[in-house]
Formats: sequence, C-alpha cells, structure tokens
Amino acid sequence: MSITVLIAGGGTSGHINPAIAIADRIRLEWPDAIIVFCGTERGLESSLVPSNGYTFEKIRASGFPSRPSVKLIRAVSDFFAGRKACISLIEQYKPNIVIGTGGYVCGPLVSAAKKKNIPILLHEQNAFAGRANRVLSRGVSSVCTGFPDMESAFPSAKEVIYTGNPIRSAFHTSDRVSSRKAIGVEKEFYVLCMGGSLGSKTLNETMVELSKKLPSDGSFRIVLSSGKQQHRLLTEKYNVQDLNMEIFEYIDDTKTYMDAADLIICRAGAITCAEVAALGVPALFVPYPYAAGDHQTYNAKVFSDRRAGFLIADADLSAEKIVDIIDHLKNDHEQAAQLRMASKSLCVVDAADRIMNVIKKVIKQ
Repeated sequence: MSITVLIAGGGTSGHINPAIAIADRIRLEWPDAIIVFCGTERGLESSLVPSNGYTFEKIRASGFPSRPSVKLIRAVSDFFAGRKACISLIEQYKPNIVIGTGGYVCGPLVSAAKKKNIPILLHEQNAFAGRANRVLSRGVSSVCTGFPDMESAFPSAKEVIYTGNPIRSAFHTSDRVSSRKAIGVEKEFYVLCMGGSLGSKTLNETMVELSKKLPSDGSFRIVLSSGKQQHRLLTEKYNVQDLNMEIFEYIDDTKTYMDAADLIICRAGAITCAEVAALGVPALFVPYPYAAGDHQTYNAKVFSDRRAGFLIADADLSAEKIVDIIDHLKNDHEQAAQLRMASKSLCVVDAADRIMNVIKKVIKQ
C-alpha cells in the first residue's frame, strides 16, 4: 500500500520520541511509506528527526503565552506563516493522514490539515492533556492517549482511544539478572537517580545528602545521572571522588541501568513513566514542578494511586524520605514484589500496534 504521512510534534523529546516511534511502526507496516516531519529549526526535532532517517521540513511556530503580552504578536504571526507553509506541504505531498504528538509546533500543521480536509490523529502522552492537543482536538478523527480515562479532556474529538505510549522495543525485554551483571551489581541495593538530559539541582543535591546517610560498606550502590547543565555545578561544589556514589554526566544505556535498579528516582515525564512500567522497576517520582499544567504530577499519581510507585513533590524531597523508602523496599520483599507487579501492569506492550490500528481505521474513513 502506498501511503504518505505528515507528522508534527516537537519542542521536547517527550513529544518527538513518540512521533518517531509511531513513524517507525508505520514504516514497519508499509516499508514504502513516505513519512515527512514538520517542525521548527530551533527545536530538538530539527536534529532528532533527521538522525532517525526521516525527512524534515522547517516551518514557523511559537508557543502562545498564557497571558496577553508582546509574545502573542509573534506567536500569531508564526502560526499563520506556519499554516501557510503546511498548506503548501499538504498540496505537495498529498498525505493520507496527518499526525500530531503535542507541542505548539502541531498547531500550523493540524490547522492546515483541517482546512484541506485531511484525516487527523493526535497522540497525547501525559495524564493531564497538553494545551495544544486540547485546543486542536476539535473535530479530529481520533485522539490516542498514553494514560487511561482521558475522554473528558477531548470532548470535541470524534473518538478518544487509550493506546499507551510507544517506547523503544528494548524496554519490553527486561532481563534483570543480565542487566545487573552488565553494570557490575551483585547483592548490593542499587539506587539509580536520573534528572533528565539537562539534570535537576534538587535531585542532585538530595543524592549527595543520601550518599552521606547510607553506609559505605558495599551494601549499597548509588548511581547519579547528573545532567549536562547541572554536572558542572555539581562537580564544582563537591569533591565527587569523596562521595559515596558514582556520577555520570549522562547515561547512554539507560535501559540497562534502569532494569538493574532496586529503586529509580526520577522525574515523571510520560515516556519515563512508560519505560519504568515496561521494566516494572520500583520508582520514586519527583515531578518537575514547572511542567505545563503540572502534568508530571498527574503522570506520577497514576502510579502512586495504584501503589505502583512513590510520589514526593520536588519541594518536599529529602534524603530522609528516600531512606525510609529504601528501608521499606529492602526489608519487605513481598511488598517490593507487589510494587513491581503493579508497575508492570501499567505497561502497554503493544502501544505502537494499537496506534497503528487506529491509523489504519482513520485512513479508511
């Protein structure tokens, strides 16, 4: 089957990586499919999309400010310029479907697709729907959601379907024993902390305090991914060689390090949550407090409400609270096992397949 798809989703990797995962699944189904991404030159999509082998078309787009300001003039100008460019792209490529995965960059393409009567599928990764997807969902063919029970967020969409969030296939092949062996973990209780690619001062500082509270007798191992922005600040403030933990600026093989962990301390981005669930690892979620709509707290609450993970607000995090969680997991193996099972139950293994089925249905309409 010959098919052409235009995709937009950008600003952060949390929007881009699901878009790429969906594109990969389309290409698996239809190897000859023409798949084209739209995005801004300054966004992460401009580098991530081409590096994954997909055509990238630059358009103008800006986020609309929550309150009236001079930025609104720029946003409106960029929107109309971007929509005009997207109408031209639709006329050039003649897509069978347009897909948006969130972020302001979706606005021009989805608006252009509505004007040209092209079927539209949106994917919302978070448990609290993003503003762009909420606004753009009116009349679209389908909205696929990363978390369940989100129908009320999209009352004007033709249908809302819970599909889960597509993640890299490697995360669906957990082998805890091999992963622990690969990074040299034996019987010690292993804590992994990841504050995202840029890092988190709150998490980094708390892990330093935690390293001072846990015994250095080999019964614990702490690994910190400090993040590219925060790493220099951390190493300038502390003599990291004297700390009872290993510090990396960034961990490339996150799957192996996560799979091996007895406890992961992390933010609560939608894709991170999906990866944690796929591996079934006990996690303490510390939501980024400035996320739009506080959506990370909503993501984390899905886990904490089902006793599938722990939730502590950024302002309330302390080494003492982490020690309490570690003691709980270390001393109550049955509860730890139940938590792993509860986390695993939130994983949608076939998320990409579910989205593919929706794409097929939308195209046939």
